[in-house]
Amino acid sequence: GVQTCALPIWVSTFHSACVRILRANADRLGYRGSFTIYDDLDARRLVEIICRELDIDTKRLPARSILGMISQAKSSQQGPAAFREAATSIFDRRAADVYELYQRRMVEANAMDFDDLLLNAVTLFKAHPEVLEHYRARFTHVLIDEFQDTNAVQNELAKLLASGHRNICVVGDSDQSVYRFRGADITNILEFEEAFPDATAVTLDQNFRPTQTILDAANAVLANNVG
Repeated sequence: GVQTCALPIWVSTFHSACVRILRANADRLGYRGSFTIYDDLDARRLVEIICRELDIDTKRLPARSILGMISQAKSSQQGPAAFREAATSIFDRRAADVYELYQRRMVEANAMDFDDLLLNAVTLFKAHPEVLEHYRARFTHVLIDEFQDTNAVQNELAKLLASGHRNICVVGDSDQSVYRFRGADITNILEFEEAFPDATAVTLDQNFRPTQTILDAANAVLANNVG
């Protein structure tokens, strides 16, 4: 017969899952539950306003580039202070000025960008163990597809949620990572067995789509991968 689950399964992206979690708990981080979510255009407009205020020449240092640097920093769990400390050039330091003010303005506006959704969920879980425990009990099994395309924050979320019950299954191929420009880090999948040493690895080595000629060509390229 058909078995039903007492609690509905969540099938979603990391971002949409974090939105649901934060809507219920953002007040613990100083936000109101009705926080606004800034899309890329909203975020870029804010960066442009801040650049004008700080007298930054956006022809030499475009707002899009600064926003990309901020996004990469957040994907690496790097806040404004840590980003400034790691700055090695005048451009990095100017971007740090923008990042600091950008983040302050976001909080004042009760707003989060896409990267904040992930980062704030991690902050919430680490600062409020009772909330983490609630969601660990809520999600007794965790399945993540395309794990090679996760960034450091998404990997941290996975480990936080699964480190109690350790019922986690990830699916991915380190040779297929295509989101490096978005902060994806293939070491997440390469080091998964270090994070979960009792994991069982299942190799799916049959490919039913490409012809053997294509597979031979692809494997010849992949053979040069150091990792």
